[in-house]
Amino acid sequence: MTDAHRIGWGIVGLGRIADSEIAPAIGAADNSTLVGVVSRDAGRARDFAARHGAAAAHDDYAALLADPAVDAVYIATPNGLHAEQVVAAAAAGKHVLCDKPLATSVPDAERAVAACREAGVRLGITFQTRRHEGMQDVRNLLAAERIGDVRLVQVELGPGRMLPKSWRTDPGLAGAGVMNNMGVHAYDLLRYLLGAEVVEATAVVDVEPGFQVDTLALAVLRFDNGALAYVNANQSLPNPQQDLSVYGTEGTVLGRNVTRPNLTGTLTVLGRDGTSERSVSSAGAFVATVSAFADSVLRGEEPSPSGVDGLRSVELTTALARSAQERRTIPLGR
Repeated sequence: MTDAHRIGWGIVGLGRIADSEIAPAIGAADNSTLVGVVSRDAGRARDFAARHGAAAAHDDYAALLADPAVDAVYIATPNGLHAEQVVAAAAAGKHVLCDKPLATSVPDAERAVAACREAGVRLGITFQTRRHEGMQDVRNLLAAERIGDVRLVQVELGPGRMLPKSWRTDPGLAGAGVMNNMGVHAYDLLRYLLGAEVVEATAVVDVEPGFQVDTLALAVLRFDNGALAYVNANQSLPNPQQDLSVYGTEGTVLGRNVTRPNLTGTLTVLGRDGTSERSVSSAGAFVATVSAFADSVLRGEEPSPSGVDGLRSVELTTALARSAQERRTIPLGR
């Protein structure tokens, strides 16, 4: 149903994120319409479609992909299913916005990126933290060296003590635990803000008794521009910080309550141009992410974040998991 101003969406995987964030975001975006949904449970698909105003409810993914009204699919299924579903969508000529991570292995992520490239469809990833209010401004001021050369970035994020449930506890479906569930947002945000790539990765993780996946992950990253970064991503601790701190040779950026969705926080800049503080919100990040992806489809442009950003994320989480297992620093780069 693509026209000059709007695309039709299908949603694959009708869990919490699709119900509470993505379907409402599609409904709120001026350039998007939800036209179809799919679940193996036909009743669930019908209920979801009725709740969010979708015209069609399917119990078969192939039927959704065959719907000519669907221009793009949002994939919100368990992590281990993402790559195959991206490849199938590309083969059907559908653009794809995939929930993070793109895949649970580097070869699968590479295959998904290649399939979309060869099919000429757009592939984006839901790293919505890039679109939290103020993050574009932080990226710009770092690029302009308003706090000098960046030496250290610290990121804290977590939902409180909210341990993984359901398929997220299964390494075969989830890949990693909190690293894939939360940490990937911080890792991508760092690449975005710094405009740099990770060349070394070190991780220490904790696994709650009875779990097979990480529930707390501490990462130390070295970037190719010389900056170091520390990330604390966890689902173990109550009363978490949701903060971002960027330290340069001539100043500092401090973000309080800025690293998770649906928060109101502050951004303070102490730089060579003086001190400023502003209130910011992350409440509109999912709408902005959906809208930006639809714009990329309508304009024939590469989305941000892109499939390649998703691949870089999988490469990094793979290195971090290996670091934690082997208890050493893992080099990255090409």
